[in-house]
Formats: sequence, C-alpha cells, structure tokens
Amino acid sequence: MKIICNLQDLKNAQQAIEHFRITYPHTFNRLLHLVNFTRQLQFKYEYLCGLMVGREKFAKRFAPHYDVPASIIELYKNEIEKINEYPNEAATLRQLFDQYRTIGYENFCLLVKGKTPEEIKDISTDNKIII
Repeated sequence: MKIICNLQDLKNAQQAIEHFRITYPHTFNRLLHLVNFTRQLQFKYEYLCGLMVGREKFAKRFAPHYDVPASIIELYKNEIEKINEYPNEAATLRQLFDQYRTIGYENFCLLVKGKTPEEIKDISTDNKIII
C-alpha cells in the first residue's frame, strides 16, 4: 500500500535506520534478511512489519492471497521470530517502526534495503536532464 509522505520524513527515517544499523548491527542484519526474504517470497512489506510489531489483524489484511503452502508461512514466521533473540534490540526496532509508521511500512523497508529518500520519491537527479 503506497503511503504519501514528505521527503523530510523519509530523510529522518533514513537517519534513524542508519543509527539503528550502527548501534545494533546483528538485529539490523536480521531485519535486512527479513526484508529481502519478504521480497523474494513476493509478500507485501506490510505483512512482514505487521507481524513484527504484533499487529496480527493488520498483517492478515496483507497476507499472501495466492496459494502459499502452510510450511512456507510457518518458515517465514519462524524467521521473523528470530529477531527476538535480542529482546532489547527488538523492542527498539518496534519503537522505530512505530515512530515512522506515517511513512508507511513499504517505504521503511525500502530505506532498510538502502534506497535513498529521493529514489523512493522518484526525484533522483541521476540520468535526468535538469533545465
């Protein structure tokens, strides 16, 4: 689900994610793994984030609508649970999700993957002619 947000909100979230990456590298790498895994399974980022923050009802709205074997869903949820190996870091991550909920979970995950706010807003000047 696309959420409209401003560039400054994305930049603030990017800085917070970068701080989280430096402060909690293990948990950040686990999060990056989950974001990439979600993409590979062609699940929605909202499904991942909803499950991570304990919003089951929200996550269910974004659950895969195509026929996914129960074993794959179980594997996916088990991978998500591994982020709780470090409970304090997981709690900090949930706070980060909550703090930047307004930019949308998809945008949040794109920032985790390394996209810039400008790329997300599609205002990057690379390969564009500016007059």
